[in-house]
Amino acid sequence: MDNSQNQVIESYKDFWKRFVDINGRSDRPDFWHPFWINFVITSLLGIVSAGFLSGLFALAIIIPTFTVMVRRLHDSNRTMLLAIVYHISGVIAGLFVAIFIVTFVFASNTGSGTLIGLALITGPIFMIIGVVIMLYTLYLLVAPGNREPNNYGSGGSTQIAPQPQVNVE
Repeated sequence: MDNSQNQVIESYKDFWKRFVDINGRSDRPDFWHPFWINFVITSLLGIVSAGFLSGLFALAIIIPTFTVMVRRLHDSNRTMLLAIVYHISGVIAGLFVAIFIVTFVFASNTGSGTLIGLALITGPIFMIIGVVIMLYTLYLLVAPGNREPNNYGSGGSTQIAPQPQVNVE
């Protein structure tokens, strides 16, 4: 096995070994390899089981995905607050879509133009806020981390290996 295959396997094993560890830093491969592997597994399980097994697997990876995201954000010296906001905004967006649909159906049946107008104004605003949070978080997850040690330790994604010093006498 070559080095890149070892990196993929080690990154995925590390994803599960550190599934509740929010301390330290994770480099880009430690985040993105589990991301695409979990995407493939979820897709295949969805095809095989009509979504049931993929839903169970998605529940199983919620915590490890959150913790590796926190460690990835630590690599750029960010706190876990953004990961919390990112995950909560996803839940809130889902609830808002459900409330929007119910409000729109209710308002359509009662003929209330005020409720329809309110739903049509607030819906896009919350959607834009959610998209901005998602894009900013995605940018931080893709961007290189700090080269030097930061508040969360050393060993970042762009760490330069120490060069041996040669004494010239």
